[in-house]
Amino acid sequence: MPRWANGNSVNVVLLGGVAFVAALQLHLLPLSGQMPAMTIVLLAALTAPLHYGLMHETMHGHLFGHEPTDRAIGRALGIVLGLPWETMRFGHLAHHSMNRHTFDRPEVLEPDRARLPATGVYYFKLIVGHAVSYALMPLPALFPVSTTGRVLGLMGSGPGVDQLRNRALVTFTNPKRRNAIRFDIAAIFALFGFAFWAWGASWPVFAGCVVARWSVLSLLDNAPHYGMPLESGLDARNTSLPAVARLLVMNGNYHGTHHRNPQLRWHELPRAFEHSGALPEGNWLAAVARQFRGLVILESP
Repeated sequence: MPRWANGNSVNVVLLGGVAFVAALQLHLLPLSGQMPAMTIVLLAALTAPLHYGLMHETMHGHLFGHEPTDRAIGRALGIVLGLPWETMRFGHLAHHSMNRHTFDRPEVLEPDRARLPATGVYYFKLIVGHAVSYALMPLPALFPVSTTGRVLGLMGSGPGVDQLRNRALVTFTNPKRRNAIRFDIAAIFALFGFAFWAWGASWPVFAGCVVARWSVLSLLDNAPHYGMPLESGLDARNTSLPAVARLLVMNGNYHGTHHRNPQLRWHELPRAFEHSGALPEGNWLAAVARQFRGLVILESP
């Protein structure tokens, strides 16, 4: 049974807030036609970490502790973001088990890469590209399953790459998961198509909401790991943030504590961090801004 007690009422309230903003973004509420466009876009941007935070809890099965419920809610949240849940979950769990793998360290300048083009790619990923990649990643599921191996072959080769590719092959050739991804892609196209139609001549408002959300999520994607050693293991940065702001990011500033205790729910992270005796490694906003320093050269020990 779902654990509706033990703090889950807060999750219900947060889901309600996210649903309200999503309804404004999709022009499902009359109020959206009366609010300034910039207000709606800013609301979409400010609530993007909360939206993803709820989705993140479903990836770990922590939102309500009931797998079918969490999966259904997670998929709905992903559809509204335009990012299918199954591929987001695969990427996130790979991030946990293979921290700083080849595709999980965007700021690292490899010895054989030219700095100028690599810098352009890095800043594109930082500003919006991380989310774009998660939006594109599910599309091969629309093709026959026999093509999956060839698509994954484009990842290249290497010990870490081979391990990740093998996991992806198992995951994305699973009929149940492929069907779920296909359904979610169809739902995203239908929902986004409706939103563009509903906004009519004001369609840039909806487009601005999508870009704003994707940009915020891209900025936050690697912030707790930027510049950390390639062999970080379970390490990630914990940073300080005022209590109200921590609610909006669902305690995402305790990313290091989450990595070491992925079984904990989001509201349990502050106490676990306090009990660990560790100190914050700077401010959360500073950690996000630090990424604009650009590429770094890191070597394995």
